Amino acid sequence: MQGKFLSAILALSILTVGAVATASAQLPGTRMSAQIPFDFIVGDQTLLAGTYEIRRLMDNPYLLSIQNVDDRQRAIFYTGLLDKGDSISQNQLVFHRYGDIYFLAQIMSRYEGIARELQRSKQERRLERTLASNTKTAESQTVPLAAN
Repeated sequence: MQGKFLSAILALSILTVGAVATASAQLPGTRMSAQIPFDFIVGDQTLLAGTYEIRRLMDNPYLLSIQNVDDRQRAIFYTGLLDKGDSISQNQLVFHRYGDIYFLAQIMSRYEGIARELQRSKQERRLERTLASNTKTAESQTVPLAAN
């Protein structure tokens, strides 16, 4: 009798832990969407213009995915903390623009109070060096995000 009781408590505990883990992955601000009007690069992947959802993967706030809602094109990437606090006034994506080539550079989440930065890819660093030799710099382009 006592063994069945302990087994039932153990099973209930495992279900509770699983439910809490699932709920925390869906915290407000963990999934956002944006209409991106240009093709862009994340890491070494080129993603086409369209509507994208940005999500946290698992419970790691710095492991993210960006996925096109229409054709399911997707990139997974790590980010580093750029800023944390009240200075983030809106949800937005920031791109570095070199001519007509765009690189996803930052993700700012007002709801989480976090600004994340992507590491520059080899291709972006190469373009940056080329521009520097011509005394030009990259431009920034922002795209607003909508929280889901």
